[in-house]
This record gives sequence, C-alpha cells and structure tokens, in this order.
Amino acid sequence: MKKYIIGGYIRDTLRGAKPHDKDYVVVGATVDKMLSRGYKQVGKDFPVFLHPETNDEYALARTERKTGDKHTGFDFNFSPDVSLYDDCLRRDFTCNSIALDEETGEIIDYFNGRQDIENKIIRIVDEKNFKLDPLRILRAYRFAAVLDFDIEPKTTEVLRKMVADGTLRHLTPERVWKEVQKALSPAANSSKFFEGLAKIGGLHDWFPELEALVNTPEIKKYHISENTFKHTMCALTRVRNENEIIKWAVLNHDNGKSNTPPEILPHHHNHDIRGLELINRACNRLKVPNEYRNFALLFCREHMRISKFTTMRLTKQYDLIKEISGNFRNRKHLEMFLQCFYADYYGEQTLNEYSSNLEFQNICNTMTRIYDILEGITLKDLPKEDQKSLEKQKGAQFGIIYREYMIKLLKTKLKN
Repeated sequence: MKKYIIGGYIRDTLRGAKPHDKDYVVVGATVDKMLSRGYKQVGKDFPVFLHPETNDEYALARTERKTGDKHTGFDFNFSPDVSLYDDCLRRDFTCNSIALDEETGEIIDYFNGRQDIENKIIRIVDEKNFKLDPLRILRAYRFAAVLDFDIEPKTTEVLRKMVADGTLRHLTPERVWKEVQKALSPAANSSKFFEGLAKIGGLHDWFPELEALVNTPEIKKYHISENTFKHTMCALTRVRNENEIIKWAVLNHDNGKSNTPPEILPHHHNHDIRGLELINRACNRLKVPNEYRNFALLFCREHMRISKFTTMRLTKQYDLIKEISGNFRNRKHLEMFLQCFYADYYGEQTLNEYSSNLEFQNICNTMTRIYDILEGITLKDLPKEDQKSLEKQKGAQFGIIYREYMIKLLKTKLKN
C-alpha cells in the first residue's frame, strides 16, 4: 500500500499559488484494508475515504470505462493491481496528473505536466480517457479562466469535436452551473471561459443567449468593437476581481440585444426590458440561485437609467437608489450595482467620445451621497409636524405621503 498527493494541491504548489486541501491516491490497497486502518468511506460510485485525524481525502487508484451517456454511467476498476500510472492516465489535464511521494519528496510526472504549468498550458493527458466525460469540455475552459492558462491547439480540436458530437447535451444543469460559478470566481479571467466556448461552438446548448450576441452589431460611436459579445467580454474583464454575482449580472446585462427587431438594428431600443425574460430563461436552464437571478434582473432593468442619473429629477433619483439598495438598507447592493455600472461604462478596449471619467465619478458620488444621507432614516427622524401628519394616513396613502416627506428631507440635507 502506497499513498501519493495528487492533483490540484501539487499543481497550485508548483505554480506558486496557495494550495487547498490535499487529495491522495492510494495504490495497492483495498476497501477492507482502508477500513481496518480507521479510514471512513464516503464515496458511493468508487471508494473515497477520509483520514481519521486530518480529514484529507484518500481515493483508491482506479481506471474507468464508459457505460452510458449520463455522468453516472461508468464502470470502475479499483483493484490493488491498478498502478499510479494507470490512475494518472485517466485524469483530464497534464497539470492535474502530477503526484508527490510524501515519504521521499519525489515528484512523479508521467506526462510533462510540470512543463505545461511553467508554460501556462492546458493539455489533455489521454484523448480516449478524456472523452469519457463531456464535463471536461467546460473544465478545460474553467481552468483556462481560473489559472489564466491557454489551451493548446490539439486539445482545442478534441474539444471542438466533442462539442460537434453533441456531448454537452448529456450534462445536467447542476454540473454545468458548478463550472460556471468556478469560472466566475474572483480573480478568474472569466471571459476566457465564454470566449473559448464560443470559438468551438460550445455556447449553443447551455448559453444560447450569449451565443446570440456573437453576431449582434453595435453602433460604433458607442461601442468601438461594434459587437455586443465583445463588449460583454470586455465588461466582464473590467470586474475580474469582483464576486460571482457581480460577474453574472455583467455577463447577462445586454442579453436583450440578441432579439432586437431587425428593422431598428444596430440600435437596441428597450433591450433592457427585453433582456429580463432572457435572463430568466438562462437562470431556469442552469438552475441558478435566486440571489444571482434577482441581482442580474435588477442591473439589466436599470443599467440604461444609471448613465442619466445626474440629469434625473430628485424624485427619480430617490426611487432608483431606494430600489437598488433595498429601501436604503443594503449598502453592499449599491456598491455591487456601481461595480456593474463601471464594467458597462468602460466595457470597451477604447473609450468613445461619450464616455467621461468625470461624469462616471459624478454619478457614483451623487448616488453614494444620497444613500449616505438616507441610510437608516426612519419615521422618527422626520420633522415632528411630518410625523403627526403621517399618523393620520393609512394604507397606500401613507406610502405616498411618506415618500414625499423623505424626498423633502433629502432635499434639505443636500442643500446643507
């Protein structure tokens, strides 16, 4: 019985990043032998064990054989005869197939993964094994985004053929969304995930709203790229270090441009309203959590109004910030919204003549100032005469009068 650290821990250590939990592969062992040493079995499809003290995961070395289209359609061989080489051969990419012998400190690298890490390359270990699981198509581009690596040409062609064969259709929403979340994680170069899939036709099955943007035209004076997909990818890059919810909202904010009536192209009037249904479709298809869905809908609905914020009447400014911030209770939401606005406003490689750094800052400062004034303000903070007047109101009328008094309070504080 011999154990090795393998996979992401070794990969991240070699590339100078902070490694996460250790995963072990065990060669020459059986289920009974692992249990007799106090390991707790947790794997259902194949034996995975937790160390009794460290809680690290230990998996028996195995080989796999495809028996059906579903991700559960595999036969596994995890006999003691399966070698470390056999186990490494079944893994997806060379950067994930490197093992470390803890006892000797020896790095075992059968497929030159170390060199690929140095060159920042994603490369398939073995084409036959790789094709067993279509999720690996998404994993390839997810690793490209998270590691900021490039996929080498032969691997790209394998991915392209798998997409052409329709293998992505066999995935479940839960598995797809999990890869999307990881690709949108903070610091990930998330545009690599979607741009890569677009190049091999991989958006069609799970991201048709994005696929439709690939050939959607823009007016050059507003978008120098003249293309909605390119604008969206640039905007996504602007928020590279932000959280997944912000990135999801930016990714979907211009979906409504995909179904613009042909007769008004390249204008996209009312795309903010048309985009709401498309966001709901995307979220339903991928079973996206409501927190992501609701914020994406909010930004899509309001992203065109925000650029006109400083020219709005104070009443409209009040209503917009109230909606964004959950009635002046959620500063984080306002900050996230402004991050999305930043991505959209600067969502081109070259700014157009209508983009002004001064105007952008003015909008953000004005919105923040109004929020700062009204955050935490309640009925008891209003002037006494207004409080007495409100005591006489009921139902919808109370809300109307309360809004008027809040705006009056805001106007007074802004003057001061």
